[in-house]
Amino acid sequence: MKKLFISLLVACSFMLIVLFAPTQANAAQKIGVVFSESSEKYANTTHPGGTFNGQLVSEKVDYSSTYNKELKAFLLYQQQGFQVEKIYERDLNNLENLSQYDAIVFAYTVMMNHQQRENVKIYVRNGGGAIFAFQTARNESTKFPKPGQMDLSPLIYDVDSWVMEWDNLTEVFHSRFIDDTVLGNSTISNINTVHPIIQNTTKELGKSKLNLTKTDRDWVEVMKPWQGGSATPILYFSDYNYTDKPKTMKKNEFGAAHAIEYGKGRVVQIGFKIYDYINIDAKADWQDNENGAAYSTTNGDKDAQVFMKHALNWVAEKHNGYVPRRYNLSLYSDGVQSYVAPSGKFVFYSTVTVKNNGNVPARGTLKVEILDANDKVVGNGHERYIPGLAADSTTNNADHKDISTLAEKYQISMPGNLAAGTYTIRTSFIEGRDDRKNADEKFATIAEIKTLTRAKGSNQATIASAPFFPDVTSSNGAYYDIKNLYALGIVKGTNGNFNPQGTLTRLQATEMILRALGIPVSNSATLNASDIKAGDYGYGVLATGLRYGIIALENGKINAHQPMTRGAMARALVNGFKLQGYTNNTFSDVPTSHAYYKDVQALYALGITTGYADNTFKPTGTVTRQNFAQFVNRTLYANSK
Repeated sequence: MKKLFISLLVACSFMLIVLFAPTQANAAQKIGVVFSESSEKYANTTHPGGTFNGQLVSEKVDYSSTYNKELKAFLLYQQQGFQVEKIYERDLNNLENLSQYDAIVFAYTVMMNHQQRENVKIYVRNGGGAIFAFQTARNESTKFPKPGQMDLSPLIYDVDSWVMEWDNLTEVFHSRFIDDTVLGNSTISNINTVHPIIQNTTKELGKSKLNLTKTDRDWVEVMKPWQGGSATPILYFSDYNYTDKPKTMKKNEFGAAHAIEYGKGRVVQIGFKIYDYINIDAKADWQDNENGAAYSTTNGDKDAQVFMKHALNWVAEKHNGYVPRRYNLSLYSDGVQSYVAPSGKFVFYSTVTVKNNGNVPARGTLKVEILDANDKVVGNGHERYIPGLAADSTTNNADHKDISTLAEKYQISMPGNLAAGTYTIRTSFIEGRDDRKNADEKFATIAEIKTLTRAKGSNQATIASAPFFPDVTSSNGAYYDIKNLYALGIVKGTNGNFNPQGTLTRLQATEMILRALGIPVSNSATLNASDIKAGDYGYGVLATGLRYGIIALENGKINAHQPMTRGAMARALVNGFKLQGYTNNTFSDVPTSHAYYKDVQALYALGITTGYADNTFKPTGTVTRQNFAQFVNRTLYANSK
């Protein structure tokens, strides 16, 4: 009898351990929950309403505590057996710090700066997991509204377009922001159980549908996945008896939560206040006397808790999925003509079309300029800032236009006495937010060139396609890279040829990167090297390159005409474009102790290099002109923000 009692006691103890101990998978995963000081400060502020640049700005009222939502997330996952740590705003400034986490949870985080968002984007792209629970990173923490001033955050700082609702984080969500909408007496549920998050949630709950209800009125975020993107709705706004946007909102049409794959990482985006439904029974430093309780107007605590557990499991688990980032714009001119106007001005006009064919939103400045034989601008040129080209061709509900394409008509006036000769018409797209001024934040990514030839004594001009290097054919694997860099003015060639297999010198590499960044050669830059002096050929280029970290001295020498090595090239690109990237992959010939380890890691993480088939990078190998063109063009595309 005693042996039977002991056996039963051991069995019951084992069952209790199984029921209440953290699962092995959860305990092995390192999770960070963001505690955003700025978001909590923002929630507690009030600001008057008014108008700004003709737009109505609503009064900012005191919100409920953001800290409480963050604390709920932290305690929820702790109780569910995850290894949870708190992350603060300062931790978002360091990509390497973020990379130690299997997943990061953002609960109601509305305040991040541009660099922090960029770090989070690259963290996910490199393989990290993330849960964004409502209102993620829409506003600039560096432009916090001052007391007594209007809160302009609903206008989205510096963005100018709903296409970029989350600024540089937009591409992570593979979706367009549609609108902020009020729903009343709403129900959030799943339509099917196809996705693993829903399958695992419904299995644990023992039912086929989740049921999250809210009887009062509240804001939700409505977004629409891109065509061909990886965002999958897993919960829907399935019912409600009130909405302030009846023309936009439709039952069971828009996702209330989305599962997304981006790069090597996974994301769950939640467009409603899910922590309002969750009850946490724990003594903690709760704000506003909330004490961790679910809101009295909500129902669905257990459904929400189990959903959040399996959402975190999905984003944090190891997987082999990869959704490549495709920056792919096309640009071409139609109806190119010229004439002499009655004013005597020589007028050139055309229509240029720029289209987004990739899965990355684009914004920037469309620029047309006419250059003489010395690359000097002739005439007034044309510029137009494009606040957003969506990453799909779906139409905007308001005007039914293709929001991935812009057709721009323009004309340029030049002097009527324009000298006879051949000119270059360069049409380019300068990627970057309009307020970005630094070289690594705003640079041309694609271009098209044509020639304009005016014969002596003629009032007309002949427009033609620009000639290309005869030694670079379309069968060359780097053809499109070289062609784009040629159109951008980054590569020049010699005697009409490009010499693709020629060895690239350190001077040539420096010059190409400076052109790609739009950095002019500085007359004030100095270079203290034993093998070159002021006035020597290339001195200004190399001195400027040294200033920006693109080139470095080697034992006191600049070695201008020596071959550029692959390792030095990696550092030149990383320093010049301020690239960030972190990966656990290590090439066998670039160990962690190698001088170029972090530079090569960044290129690999961003997809700029894949190395060789034998898992080597060959850092001391030389770079051909063709290879370098490929690296520079990939960098332009990889670094668009």
